[in-house]
Amino acid sequence: MQLLRNPFILALVIIGAFILIFTILEKKGLLKPYNLEMSGLFLIWKTERGKKLIDNLAQKKKFWKAYGNLSIAVISICMVIILTLLVWSAYLASFIPAESAPSPRMVIGIPGVNPLIPVWYGILGLAVAIIVHEFSHGILARLADVKVKTLGLVFIVVPIGAFVEPDEEEMDALPKIKRDRIYGAGPTANIVLALVFVILFSSVFMASVAPEEDGLIVHGLVTDSPADMSDLNIGELVLTIDGIRTEEMVDVEQIDVPPLRQVSVRTRYKDADREHTVISGLMISTVQDNYPAYDAGLEALDIIVSMDGVQIRNYHDFNEHLEGKSSGEILNVTYARLDDDDYTNHTTTIVLADKYESFAEMYPSENREEYRGRAYMGVTVSYMGIMFRDVGWIQRLMVNPYSGATSFNDYMMASLTYISFPFLGLSPIPSEIAQLYVITGPLSVIPAGVFWPIANACYWIFWLNLMVGLFNSLPAVPLDGGYVFKDALSSVVEKFNMKEEIEKKLVHSVSYLLAFMILGMLLWQLIGPRL
Repeated sequence: MQLLRNPFILALVIIGAFILIFTILEKKGLLKPYNLEMSGLFLIWKTERGKKLIDNLAQKKKFWKAYGNLSIAVISICMVIILTLLVWSAYLASFIPAESAPSPRMVIGIPGVNPLIPVWYGILGLAVAIIVHEFSHGILARLADVKVKTLGLVFIVVPIGAFVEPDEEEMDALPKIKRDRIYGAGPTANIVLALVFVILFSSVFMASVAPEEDGLIVHGLVTDSPADMSDLNIGELVLTIDGIRTEEMVDVEQIDVPPLRQVSVRTRYKDADREHTVISGLMISTVQDNYPAYDAGLEALDIIVSMDGVQIRNYHDFNEHLEGKSSGEILNVTYARLDDDDYTNHTTTIVLADKYESFAEMYPSENREEYRGRAYMGVTVSYMGIMFRDVGWIQRLMVNPYSGATSFNDYMMASLTYISFPFLGLSPIPSEIAQLYVITGPLSVIPAGVFWPIANACYWIFWLNLMVGLFNSLPAVPLDGGYVFKDALSSVVEKFNMKEEIEKKLVHSVSYLLAFMILGMLLWQLIGPRL
């Protein structure tokens, strides 16, 4: 029974029981009357309902033909984007420590199994994405006079997919452009819907909220840090530290409090004022293996007391002193380490590395020419173990993620941050974060208990449509992008006037080789960091 407390094991047990029960029912002939059948591990429900609706929608031929032409361009662009991101992430996977490697649950896109996808928002977003995707295929199939045989749903406990089943022989007989319009229609519908809902989320809902009070929020806590041990919670609004008002990041970055003092941290959390006692000081959050701080014996949770005899009170002191150093220079560090519930001072000597060379190894996409010759320790730091954020930062990020972006890399990083809200714990927006904001403007008539679930639903419909659209654009058969790629490759090969049999074998071999390479890169996300 202890194993069943693990959500992943419990999900596997439920899925296994589901498959076993419906396999037995199929063998007894009890599924067929309900148009149900087992296909491998999946329960399939087929129906002819909805065919008339698809036929009626397909009557607007000029519109759908233009949409079909657009869809070929969209899926081609998405194909390049997602393949580039996949290659990039496969490359980065080699640098991820084994302890930070994603678990198998993280790559299973089933709401409730994947810990990032909330059950009800996930089911709603996935249902919308799949229905829109498949109906678009069906409409473009009817535009090309391809018969739609059945429509249906795919289940593993809950609906995880839908399909429109066109006549395969008629599909194969179509000219390539008509066939590719059908394949491109689904992913394009998802991308278009994602754009609609991202506008709703950012420009309508999140643009209608404002911070109730200026201040800094606890955005994250380093495990076992002084702040973490003081019962602080993520989402608390920090009002004062040692009596000093903290309204902006600069107030913490330049806070004038000596290290290793017990200070009072006043906060507001869920409409209640709270007070915590925390050990002050700039704490080492992480130490990178085989870099200067690691070689000198520094560890995560150490508090930096002084550098070269200069007291380090805050971020400003730390950065100013380090920026005055060059690579290869000696840095003398006094630090405090928790020993038997008390902090004891220690000293060590660090030979500083070159920041440019270090970033070239660890963070190549973030490297800058001006880093050459600058000093690098190989640590990240946080004040008392708290990651602070301006209370308005979350709202600004959600309304205009590209604010301040000036380069292609800035826009890329802003886009990745926006779609990473689930990884940052910002979607669904936690109630302790939501309560820091007030609803303004015309939408203020909506109660908060209704407003926030709708806003969260908009984000998840955007997110899952984007993921479904991009994933299906991958040039890997049997995905839509795979068939579009296969047709494009066939068009290129035809120009060499090969024998038809050789041409087909070549196109088939290259298409499936690419598909297996893509599968390998996806699996590498799990395997690479663990090797």
